Amino acid sequence: MAVLLGGGLASAPALAQDASQGQVRALIEARRHAVLSSEIPGRIARMSVDAGQSFKAGELLVAFDCASYQAELDAARAQLNAADVTARVNRRLNSLRSIGEAEVQLAEAKAQVARADVRKAEVQARRCEIKAPFDGRAVERRIQEHESVAAGAPLLEILSDRDLKVELIVPSSWLVWLKPGQRFDLRVDETGVTLPGEVVLPGAKVDPASQSVKVTAKLTGDAPSQGLVAGMSGTAIFPEPALSALPAGNQGTPQGTPQGTPQGTPKPGTAKP
Repeated sequence: MAVLLGGGLASAPALAQDASQGQVRALIEARRHAVLSSEIPGRIARMSVDAGQSFKAGELLVAFDCASYQAELDAARAQLNAADVTARVNRRLNSLRSIGEAEVQLAEAKAQVARADVRKAEVQARRCEIKAPFDGRAVERRIQEHESVAAGAPLLEILSDRDLKVELIVPSSWLVWLKPGQRFDLRVDETGVTLPGEVVLPGAKVDPASQSVKVTAKLTGDAPSQGLVAGMSGTAIFPEPALSALPAGNQGTPQGTPQGTPQGTPKPGTAKP
């Protein structure tokens, strides 16, 4: 614990110094990210993508063995056909005054119930195939082919590799000047390239312990086509003119502590009580 605390205390001045120079850490994340789950219990018949593989919106990703669900749909359609025939015959008989109106209404009500059963069976049958909701890549397969799963079981983790965002953690004092549209440069650690970025939305809540706030940003120009992958990190570098809007002694240092003056040290010319 002493080692961890010592390391944390030692790194705090370095982080404050970087922030005072307009540099903060950044994380590249996917805007659209999902873990696809099973809506029905069943056996996995086929998984079309492996981890890291790309896919298009609407492409089949997971298919269940749907023989039982298809049989239920066929049975529901047969019952609907029989109910429609009964309702049609009863209407004919009623026109000939062979049966009463009550029998006609009862037959039509049974046909409506059968029609609802068909719609329910069709929904269940559609759930046998899981298609991609957007263009992206597979991150991890949580299940394998021929395995049986329960309803709600996670199957496949996916994300959009073309719709990326940047998350920054900046000092809360930056909220004085950090507004949507503020430009910065992002130096990516993994690739070494520097890409242009722009603040989209400052955070709505300040962390009182660290006096920091989360900021959402985006990459501009042709930056999204530079081979970036979600999870990469880097350093966001803001221009010096923007930092000049901060009050003196407030550029990334804790509020109430003047730069260069340790707490508890009397000012020159004054006596310590």
